[in-house]
Amino acid sequence: MTRALPSRKVWVLVHRWAGLSLALFLAIAGLTGMALAWEDELEAWSAPGLLLAAPPVPGARAHDPVELRALALTRHPGMVADFLPLTIEPGHSLRLRVSWRDPAHAQGWDELFIDPYTTRELGHRHWGDITEGQVNLLPFLYLLHYTLLLGPTGRLVMGLAALVWTLDCFVGFYLTLPVRLKKPPVPIPRPVRRTNTPPGWWKRWKPSWQVRWRASGHKLTFDLHRAGGLWIWLALLVFAWSSVSFNLRPVYTTVMGVMGASDRRADLASLAASRPVLPRPMPALSFAQAAARGAQLARNEDALPHAGARWLWHVPASGVYVYGFTTRADIPDEGGGSQIAFDDRTGVLRLARPAARANLADRLTDWIVALHMARVWGSVWQVLVTIIGACVTMLSVTGVLIWWKKRQARETARIKTRLRTGPNTETIRPD
Repeated sequence: MTRALPSRKVWVLVHRWAGLSLALFLAIAGLTGMALAWEDELEAWSAPGLLLAAPPVPGARAHDPVELRALALTRHPGMVADFLPLTIEPGHSLRLRVSWRDPAHAQGWDELFIDPYTTRELGHRHWGDITEGQVNLLPFLYLLHYTLLLGPTGRLVMGLAALVWTLDCFVGFYLTLPVRLKKPPVPIPRPVRRTNTPPGWWKRWKPSWQVRWRASGHKLTFDLHRAGGLWIWLALLVFAWSSVSFNLRPVYTTVMGVMGASDRRADLASLAASRPVLPRPMPALSFAQAAARGAQLARNEDALPHAGARWLWHVPASGVYVYGFTTRADIPDEGGGSQIAFDDRTGVLRLARPAARANLADRLTDWIVALHMARVWGSVWQVLVTIIGACVTMLSVTGVLIWWKKRQARETARIKTRLRTGPNTETIRPD
């Protein structure tokens, strides 16, 4: 005996309470996401003294990032910079994300900015600390966007919200579909006047895509909520599921693992188990040697020349360098999707993930992350992400307004019912 699926009324309740529980989170994510779609541009505006570095003379060449990193470590003993961008955008500074070997001697900042043309330090900041002023405006919005400024707890909350949002995308889409028409009763065999045939499925679904712009009040709000969700439904699903990948990684990797996706973080962690000795924070290969070795291994993987280098990352816990580079198979604009890992002592290749050999599930992950981060198709997609962020906020607000309107209608109906039936009679007991 098959169990019947929940009725439409049940799914309406599920959608209602899921939307109400998500409204605040999605409104914050939508508003902050509108700004983060232009993160690079707004960073250059809010912190020009740190991020911008003009050549002293036309045609001046920037120093090699490996040399700049070595110089910074000499200037700041005890500083650690395990991640190094290998390309610097013209007119911009080199940004080093740093930590401190001895926390007791930490300097209170974790980002250092260096002029690649003059090697002069432009300044530093503690990423996300809004008390430092405008220079941390975008990092502050970023923290608000994905952790609500609540650290790991906020990240978990936003991850759970993203998971509910993903599931609710399907519920909301289902509720826009036309209600199944009831089968007409068996006609009596007698001459009757011919009636019009019922409208087709698409004709009954078409109003869900339309907005009655001349309407006002509840009708307009309802149309904006239903049609707006349909117009950008696929984008909503992409942003919801990619948010799960950022904030609720175990759930994402479990689901995508069924489709054959790999967990790159787990793969790096597994390399540590194969090391015969404990990991050392100081690798035998220097960053300069590692950059050259990474470029050589990248060419062996049928990659682009050394100009395709994107970044170099030392992972002490796994005892490897990870080299990010660009190939013809990488996502446009984003780049760096291809990676190789090699031993930090011997340079032996330990793991290779060129984009050309990625399976469909891994490519899907790369794409939805790049779409979420507005790293593809230039300013066109940035504008669209801004619009999507505004729509997410609009859907949250209209959803709450629809619930409030219906709640008021139910309360009004209860009051009218009481007035028609009269006051309830109660037995009065003496004190």
